[in-house]
Amino acid sequence: MSDIKSFLYAWCGKKKTVPQYDIRPTGPKHRQRFLCEVRVEGFDYVGAGNSTNKKDSQLNAAKDFVQYLVRKGHVNANDVPADVGAVPPVVSDPGPQNLPSSSAPAPHVSLGLTRPVFQPGYGPNDMGEAYRPYRADGNEEQGNYSIMDRLADQQRVEDAEDLDVNAAIHGNWTIENAKSKLHQFMQINKIQTDYKYTLVGPDHTR
Repeated sequence: MSDIKSFLYAWCGKKKTVPQYDIRPTGPKHRQRFLCEVRVEGFDYVGAGNSTNKKDSQLNAAKDFVQYLVRKGHVNANDVPADVGAVPPVVSDPGPQNLPSSSAPAPHVSLGLTRPVFQPGYGPNDMGEAYRPYRADGNEEQGNYSIMDRLADQQRVEDAEDLDVNAAIHGNWTIENAKSKLHQFMQINKIQTDYKYTLVGPDHTR
């Protein structure tokens, strides 16, 4: 099957049920995201996924639910499509042998003039941490910590800054969605009004 959503739908069809997707927007308007929850009758688990668009958030929720089914033994891991988040196979560097036959090797390669980039004793493994890929915690066992990992960490920090930890206390209302609902209510009921903004607090915090 082409994607995990189709796989989940087919699996549910065998159980005479249908996955129910519930999508809602989350986050501030300048960084809008969609949270999708998928439920299947007969299971207490709720698969969750989020993304910047609805389609990908549904896909992520379906992946989460299928991974749950695999963990609980309802689905054989070998039956799940390969795009479910399995780690892609590591391919070693193929080298120049995979070049098209019509392309000639570089002149220095054909003359046998290749030499190592670093002199003996001056390679990255010999010179210390300054020449090694950046790792957040310095743990060598974690594998390479690339710039994409660093950007992902930075994004997680930014998302955490926007997170309202007390959201459950006030019914998950934010200024953005409260203002949006108020505007919608006023349009439905044909109420004309203007917003009045008032500055509060000391001058240095305005």
